[in-house]
Amino acid sequence: MAMISGLSGRKSSTGSPTSPINAEKLESEEDVSQAFLEAVAEEKPHAKPYFSKTIRDLEVVEGSAARFDCKIEGYPDPEVVWFKDDQSIRESRHFQIDYDEDGNCSLIISDVCGDDDAKYTCKAVNSLGEATCTAELIVETMEEGEGEGGEEEEEE
Repeated sequence: MAMISGLSGRKSSTGSPTSPINAEKLESEEDVSQAFLEAVAEEKPHAKPYFSKTIRDLEVVEGSAARFDCKIEGYPDPEVVWFKDDQSIRESRHFQIDYDEDGNCSLIISDVCGDDDAKYTCKAVNSLGEATCTAELIVETMEEGEGEGGEEEEEE
């Protein structure tokens, strides 16, 4: 017991990794890290979600891919949910959802078909509120006789 209490008061520049001076240094580094995290948190004020970039209407050909992109701001970071005609979208091979730490959010629809022709909504929610943006996906379907050697009408 005396040996432990005797060591606790000593400060040696050549102490072991478990010596009191290194423990104090570690606590000091933790204090600095905690102060830095608190300063960063203070710099980012709490805000309800909003879209700094909204999704836009798309027109795509059947069989291709469609991509809706938006940018969401807000703190704390919002939860994001995508909807197709007011029904929530579950991620799958057909529907991919990407969201990064900068707030960029995308819905990618692969191998688009006529059933994908709908209204799409992105909803962002945090403890302070919610925001939505909506766009339409128009799918151009290939009619029988078109494509393979058939002629399409000219647009005016």
